[in-house]
Amino acid sequence: MDILFTVLSILLIIDAVLLIIIVLMQKTKGAEIGAIFGSGAAAAVLGAGASNILTKITYWLGGLFMFLVFALSFIHHKSVKSSSVISDLPETQQTQQKQK
Repeated sequence: MDILFTVLSILLIIDAVLLIIIVLMQKTKGAEIGAIFGSGAAAAVLGAGASNILTKITYWLGGLFMFLVFALSFIHHKSVKSSSVISDLPETQQTQQKQK
């Protein structure tokens, strides 16, 4: 399980970086400040439909991000044993408390 957790964590980091880059490449609807971060270059390379492609990639990367977070949460939940404060006490202390 540790190897799977490590691989999914690395994929999550890569996905997060790609998601940040893709979001910064998109054009904004307001002040067109997206050109500063390379949306003009994306339109030049990817053509006129670049905003549609970038939007679809953003949706897919966002969905993958959510899936990886839920998968990592599930794996972590399964690997951690559920315990309470009382069960963590040494056996000698528990028997002394019962005798009193």
